[in-house]
Amino acid sequence: MKNNNKDVLILALGEIIVAVLVAIGFLATGFFKWQVISGAILGGAVTVINFLILSFSINRALDKFMETRGDKELTDEEIEKLSKAQSIKVQNAITKSYVLRTGLMFGSLIVAFISGWFDPLATVIPLLMYKPLIYAAEFIKKKRGE
Repeated sequence: MKNNNKDVLILALGEIIVAVLVAIGFLATGFFKWQVISGAILGGAVTVINFLILSFSINRALDKFMETRGDKELTDEEIEKLSKAQSIKVQNAITKSYVLRTGLMFGSLIVAFISGWFDPLATVIPLLMYKPLIYAAEFIKKKRGE
């Protein structure tokens, strides 16, 4: 879990940088308003929360698998049987996580479009930066030898 906390911090720092860049971009184009900041914060927060939900679901599914497996040595046939039995449970956990995370993203966009408290474009940009930030974090970790 220690490495996961580091990943969350890297993602959160990346989202803060994205929020600052979004604000600078809006300032430079003359379209800045306070909703830009709140939108960037909403998008960044949803991205970090989605990552936490994903991490929690996967870790929980793996922990359940390891509990089921136990500590004893298993033959190849027993491992295959256990893997098949647990793969459906792991897939269900991943699917539930995906539905929850997608709903959270769409919900944040709906709130941004309807409420008037958030700039929709400033909300979308941090949401779209999720994968590039994850790739950048992995690249940095590889360069540092972690």
